Order: sequence, then C-alpha cells, then structure tokens
Amino acid sequence: MNIFAQVHLAAPLPTETHPIIQCITINDLKELKKLLKDNNVNGVYSCIECSDWITPLIAAVVNKNKNICSYLLHQGADPNIPSQLCCTPLHYVTRSNAPPDFVDLLLVAKANPDGWIPPPQQQIFTPLQLAAIENREDIVKRLISAGALVTLPPINVPINDPQWLINSKKISEMINHLASNGDEVCFQIKHFLDVEIAVVEKTPDKVFKMFNSHMLSEDPRLHLTMIEILFTVTGRGKDKYCQACIKWLKETGNVNTYIAGAASRFPNIPKTHVKLAVESLNPVFCTMDEITNEHAVAIVPQLLKLLCLKERPDICASVLQTLYVITQKTKGTKDWHVNFLENLCRTVAPFVNEQHSTKIRIYTYGIFANLLSVEQKANILKSVGITSVPEDILTSVEMEMNDKLKEVLRSLKEYLNKPNSECEGNTASTSGRKKKKKKKKQENPNDEVSTAATDPITKVSVVESTSNLKPFDYKTNEKSEKRNWLSISKRWKDKLETLVGSDDSKISRIRSIIYVNDEEFRIANGSDGTEVFLGLREDGTEVAIKRMSKSKYQVLKKEEGILRLPELDHSYIVRYVDFQEDENFGYLCLQLCECTLEEYIIDDCNNNKKDKVLRKLVEEFLESLKVLHSQNPKIIHRDLKPQNVLIDVTGRARLADFGISRRLLKDQTTLHTRSAGTKCWMARETFTEEEKESVISYKSSTDIQVAGMLIYYILSGGHHPFGKSFECEFNIHRGKYSLDHIQDVVTKDLIEWMINKEPKDRPKVEECLNHPFFWTSEKKTEYLRKIGNRGEVAKYREADQELIDSLEKCVVDESFKQWKNKFSQELVRDMDGRKPYPENMLALLRFIRNLHEHYPKEAAQIDVLALFPDLFGCVYTFAKNQGWNLETPLKEMFQREDSEDISTVLMMPSKSTEESLGVPVQESQPSEVKVVISHKK
Repeated sequence: MNIFAQVHLAAPLPTETHPIIQCITINDLKELKKLLKDNNVNGVYSCIECSDWITPLIAAVVNKNKNICSYLLHQGADPNIPSQLCCTPLHYVTRSNAPPDFVDLLLVAKANPDGWIPPPQQQIFTPLQLAAIENREDIVKRLISAGALVTLPPINVPINDPQWLINSKKISEMINHLASNGDEVCFQIKHFLDVEIAVVEKTPDKVFKMFNSHMLSEDPRLHLTMIEILFTVTGRGKDKYCQACIKWLKETGNVNTYIAGAASRFPNIPKTHVKLAVESLNPVFCTMDEITNEHAVAIVPQLLKLLCLKERPDICASVLQTLYVITQKTKGTKDWHVNFLENLCRTVAPFVNEQHSTKIRIYTYGIFANLLSVEQKANILKSVGITSVPEDILTSVEMEMNDKLKEVLRSLKEYLNKPNSECEGNTASTSGRKKKKKKKKQENPNDEVSTAATDPITKVSVVESTSNLKPFDYKTNEKSEKRNWLSISKRWKDKLETLVGSDDSKISRIRSIIYVNDEEFRIANGSDGTEVFLGLREDGTEVAIKRMSKSKYQVLKKEEGILRLPELDHSYIVRYVDFQEDENFGYLCLQLCECTLEEYIIDDCNNNKKDKVLRKLVEEFLESLKVLHSQNPKIIHRDLKPQNVLIDVTGRARLADFGISRRLLKDQTTLHTRSAGTKCWMARETFTEEEKESVISYKSSTDIQVAGMLIYYILSGGHHPFGKSFECEFNIHRGKYSLDHIQDVVTKDLIEWMINKEPKDRPKVEECLNHPFFWTSEKKTEYLRKIGNRGEVAKYREADQELIDSLEKCVVDESFKQWKNKFSQELVRDMDGRKPYPENMLALLRFIRNLHEHYPKEAAQIDVLALFPDLFGCVYTFAKNQGWNLETPLKEMFQREDSEDISTVLMMPSKSTEESLGVPVQESQPSEVKVVISHKK
C-alpha cells in the first residue's frame, strides 16, 4: 500500500527486521517472552515487510496472530502507540487486511478509535478514514459504534495533495452508503462531508444554494454546525465564505439562534475542533452593533474555560480577540456581577506577560480597557497588577488599522497615569505589592470563583499564573446595599423589578436567597402545602423558590438529591440553583422558567401554534425523559403531567418536579413501592383497589404511558386521550381512548404505541425518538424509495390483487387515483416508455423509486411529500401491517444504537462524585415501601 508514501521521515527505511518482530512473524511466543524481558513491549522495532518501525502489538495485527495480540495486551502493550509512519494498531488492521475481530480486541483494550492525538501535521489519516478509503465497511461500522469522529482528512495535510479529493469522495461514499442502510449517525453526518467536498469543487454561491437548509444542523460527534465549517474555510475564497455566512445569518434572522446554540455546544466540542467554533463566533460578534448582556454572560464563561486548555495554546489569541469584542460591544458590562468580573479578570490577566505574543497581550490589555466603565475598575486593575500599559504595546497598536483598539488603550494609559484617580494605590512600590501578594496567597492558596451570573451551579477554576494577582478587595462601607439582579425572564420582569425595589422590611432573606412572602410574588401552589415564590440569589440570579413546611418537607429534600446528580445538569431538565432552610421551612431554589406546559398549551395555543413548534416541544419533552431513563441506575419520574413540564425563556421544554421520583439501584429495572402520582396522569398498572396497602411495580414503561398522554395533550391543544376527569381513570384502566383531535396517522401510531394497555408492549424512550414522527422529509423520502425497491413492489404489474387492495385500504382519500397528474407530463412520458405505469399506489411507489434511481436531477427538484401529503402515512401503515418494517433494509431505519450501555460508562457518577455533593441521593432499596400521597388534586 503506498498511501503513506507521502510521509517524509528523518529516519531511513529499515534494512532488517528486528528479532522481536521475527518471533511474532513465525509465531514463536516462547522466544518472544524471553526477548521482551530485556526490551520494551511498547518500543518500536524495524520491519522490512512493513517498511516501518512498528510495535510488537502492530506486528501481531499485521501477522493476524490473535493469541500473541492478546498476550501483548495482557503484558501492558499500549494500543495507542504509533509506528514511525504514525500508524496505530487500528490503522494496521486495514493496512494488513486483518479480520475485523482485531478492531474489537483493540477497542476493548482502550484503543482510541481516532488513532492517536499527534501534532496536526503528522497523522495523515485516522483509522476510520483509512478503512473507508480501502473500502473496509466492517471496520468503519465498528469504529463508528466506538465513537470515532467521522471527518475528512485535513485539506492541507499534506499540502496540495492531489489525492485529497479522491480519498475524501471515497470516505463520503462510504458514509452515504451506511446512511442509506439506516445508520443514524452517518445519516446526520453525511451532509457535513459533502459540504467540505463541495467547497473544493464549487463556488461559494453554489455551495450555499445546495446546503441552505442545513446551515444550523449540528454534527452529532463534533457538535459543530455547518455554518461553522464554512466560516472557517481556508485558502482561496476564505473571505467570500465568511461574508456569505454573515449575510445568511442576518438575512434569515438566525444570529441570536446561532449565538445561543454556540454557548450550549461549546462544552461538547472536541478540543481538536473547538478553535473552529471560536473563529466562527468572532466575525459574528464583530459585525454586530451591540451584543446583548444575555449573550455575553452565556458565552464568556465558555471562552474562559478554553483559555485553561493547556493542550490548546494555539487558540488563546482567537479567544482573547473574541473576549475583547464582547467586552467592547456589550452595553451591560457595568451591571456584571462581581464574581463574574473576577473570574474574567483573573483568567485573562496572565496573558499580559511578555512570554506571550504581542497580539495576545494587546487584546488582553484591550479587555481591561473595555472594563473602565465598571464601578470596581480600580480594584480590578489593582488586584491583577495592571499599573501601566507597556510602551511596546502602545507602539504595536499604533501600527494596527483598528482605531477603536487604539482609542481604548490610550484611555487605559491615561486612566492609569492619573496621580489622584480611583486607581490610587497602583503606584505603590513593587516590593510592597509583592509582600501583600505573598500574604494573601497564604490565606487563600486555592481560590475559586463562582460563575453564578451565568450558571449558579458551575465553578471554573482560576488559571494558575505567576502574575501579580491578588483577590479583589471591594469596599463594604459604601452606601446602602444594592440588590443584584441579572434580568433574564420576560414574563416575570415587572414583578422582579418590584421585588428588587422593595423595602427591606418586606424582604425575607434566608442566607443566600431573598423573596417577598406575599401573594403578589407567589407564582404557584401545590396540594401538599408547597408554595412557589419569585426570588433572587444574592448574586442576582432569578430563581423560583419552592417553600415547604419542615414538618413534611422530605419530598423537597428528595427532589434536591435527584436534581444535584451531575447527570441531571442537563439542558432539558430544570436547573438546580440552591437549597436553604430555617426553623419553619425548607427552600428549594430552581431555574426560573416562563410558564408551565399547561399554561403554554391552553393560553398560548389560542394563537394557533405552528405544527413545527409543537413537534419541537414533543421532542424536547422526550429528550428530557431520555435523560432520566438512559442512566444506570435509571431514574423514574412517576409524576409526569402538564404542570411539571416548564417552558424556559428560550421556549425550550424542561422537565421539573422530582419530589416523588426514584432512582433505582444499578442494573435494577423495577421499583416496588406504593402508588403515587396525580389523578388522570398515572399509568394503568399503578391503579389498585386498595391504594394505601398495595405495592406497585414501577418501570420506565410506567413513565412512557403517561408521556404518551402528554404528547397527545400537546398536539391536540390540551385534550386527554382517555377523556375528561370524571371518566378518565376508568378509561385508562379499560384501555379505552380516543385520538380524534389528531388526524395524522403517523402521530397516532406513536401515541397508540406509548399508551398501550400492556407495559411490555410500550416502547423505550429511545424508540419513541426514532419513530417516523420525528423523521426529516429526507428520511421519509428515503423510506418511500426503499419501499419502492422491494420485490413485491418491483412486480407491480403482476402484483397480487389482495396486496393492491390492502394498500388501497390505507388510503384516506382519493388523492392517489390520478397520481400522474402531479408530475410534469414530460417526465411521465420519459419514465413511462413503452409500458406506462398503471395509476395505483404500487406503481406510484415504483415510480418514486425509479425517479430517484434513474433521474436524480429531476428527483432533486421534486418534493414528493408535498405532492402527496398523506402518502408517507399510508405507506408506513401498510408496510407495518405487512411486517415489512421488521425486515432489512427497512428495519435499520427504525433502529438506533443502544445508548444505554454507553450512558452507563459516560454518565454514571462515581461514588466520590455523589459523596462530594453533600446531599443524600434518594435511591430505592429492594424492600422499599414508602408512604406517599396517592393522588394530587
């Protein structure tokens, strides 16, 4: 194989094969053991056959020797050590045409599915890329299942490689092939590969036209959007792509959506690709006249975390430049909370040191210059040792074209040069400062600053440095205390404004939280005595305060224990903020949301919410349930209802109220306890004749039936599938329901599956999310194409009349009787040929298949689903009745990788994590029988 011949190494090609490699080649394990006593099992040794210096483990793979491979791994062989040609054992499975079993063996031994993490210019191909280029589908599937990133080779590695386009197209073809066979990951990723190839082959205008509808689509592995790929195009046309991206965001009104999405995606973007996100965000901010405070406080903490990445020093300049733009264009910096400012200043301060590039230092000083409007500026500059702007910085910035940057640095210089300004004390002697610093450092060696202004439960460690850092020393003898308030909510803004301005005599303060114990500020009541008030934390965070009497507030403590689990710190779960108590009450502080799902549907749906908005709510609700059910141990909510799904200020649905939720034991699937829940929102199996005595078996399927009721409630505008309150529970028990307020057969299919009378016949939440209800138009069209490719449909001219009649029975109207009239007559004539298609549904399905197979250009211009709105639902119902959906290749479209085992590894907190929370986590015991209220009114 000459694919690696492009690598130029300083070392010469091997002239002999090392004895260790020879032993493995001839399968002499006994001699190999002797040699390894005096040699490193992870060393690289010459091999003439491979024209490379390889590890013993690589040699075992090359020689397809599984016994020696297993032995070496047992002896501590590292599956991630590369050869001199930068190839790991996973690379060599493909290079040596070894069986795919070796991939499994290496992955179990913790081989990195992406190869190794070298300097970018060294690893030419990842194992997945190499396998795709060599058409090893079996290896590609295994690597994708292991979480390998699906990317194309960097276009500049090696520079001007004439093979790049050929290799990239091979990779793209492989991914598209797997996507067409139902692989969900490949289906989501394929467009990202196609757009990279299109950038090389087509003009920017054509690229944007082709991928216009995918610009904000997110790569499920890299967590980058397509527009970020185009923002960071390099080489010829770079400026055109950047300008086109800005234009697209503004013309489509997606600037705010993009920024909010970037803030939520930053923590998930791999370190290898995070620079692309930063370099995309910067030009967006640069073109904005003003940055909202909400965007700033969401983005800044994420950028500060990136400055702490020791393995990515190359991104510091981009991050600091972006922070400079944010601090320059955000009008609300003077209102930023002290902790937020402290975290910002401490983190960027080390970058003024001379060891950094001039560009980095200029932007760091620029950040401090932009903060001159804040009240604490004197303490800020003093605490981080900023006493002057160095002459080399001023000289360098004068050579820049950025007039605004020049202006703010001059202002900073003038401010620091004032002899009697607020910055008095900055002229203290160097020795004095050093002494104070040393003393302070002894008092607080491991200082951490809470970023509560943006996320009350997240802490970011302060960057260690040798700069003149001191803790902030804010004056406490100023005028009367001013209440902090970070305004986020729209609905509650006026009431919070009143709360902030209330007399001290009206304010109830419980340590870090304040509220007014008055009906005006009470936003909800519970039948168990719970009251919910508007409130604020002392850092200004808006909160909803759940107050419950201490005599029965264990439910509140249990809810706190559930919410403080690390895996429930999730964008689909209402966020835990704080917990306090006094002699009378317990106070659980939660993220303040705008309304309940009940209010949203009943009140707002009078405005005729678009179908797309309601579908989004359904998906978000199921994603929140997936967060609970995908854990190991599982969490069962047990109280799903419209009042316990909240809508935040961005319109996102978040699951709430975990007071009677239970966390099972590890690997446990069933909870045995007494019945709990709310009337009309309980699963059939939880009903008992003697509710106070009987023990109920709760499973995740118990939540699923109620979730199905909630989905119908959302999509029907507030109706219950089992009827009104006086008959609802009786109908649930009998399994008698009505879905008359919904017409779409696919939607009904999902809900009927979920509310099935028998728990064992209900789907898992992952299966719900993979139901055709959530499919894109593209995937639905692909489904129709695959139906048209079945043998029964291919023989549509000789089809059994019973089959034709079965399909026609699924038709809800006569819209398919003259289906040819929907297409252009010229196309129909071309496709009819000598034997015209009959005008029945089987022929239509074959026509659609042939259209996409033989007339791809015409197919790309025709939206079959728009021509026949009911077609997909009819065909799906028919195929389901025939059992076709259970057969290949259709069944792969309904399958999703089982994330349960993966989540066990990735999301289950360690014992130490749970203990560190300082709050007992509510777990069920095998014999648990808890007394709870059986019905909430």
